[in-house]
Amino acid sequence: MEKDMDSARATALDFLKKHTAGVLATVSKEYVPHASAVFYVADDSFNIYFLTKTDSRKYRAISAHPQVAFTVGRLDVPQTVQIEGVASEVQNDGEMAQHIPELMKTLEENNPYYIPVAKLDSKLALMWLQPKWIRWGDFSIAGIGNDTLFTEIPLS
Repeated sequence: MEKDMDSARATALDFLKKHTAGVLATVSKEYVPHASAVFYVADDSFNIYFLTKTDSRKYRAISAHPQVAFTVGRLDVPQTVQIEGVASEVQNDGEMAQHIPELMKTLEENNPYYIPVAKLDSKLALMWLQPKWIRWGDFSIAGIGNDTLFTEIPLS
């Protein structure tokens, strides 16, 4: 891996970990697109973990078509991480024990008035988005063109 790629990967991962909300795009059993904001945590391999209700459109869509897209962006400094991958429900107790407390901490820190999942009366599922494609976009840097502004991050 080239030095520039190492830097881009580190910058993209740092960006992803510093943020806590993104937009998840799914497609239903009937191929109807749906997007929703989710709070998440990420690991060093760009895996995304989030909670959802088991009776939600998101959960049903992932069950029908696990291929999803996920985007985190900001406007003040125009940067974005785009991820395409496969989402599934985490069934492993060890993984659940690791990621659910991280998610709850994120929810508590970002919502001082309430924790969104605490208001739900449905069963929750911990979901894992395993990346298959990652792209870092940084429009704040000098230069023009896709090759300058976008960096496809290799999977590790």
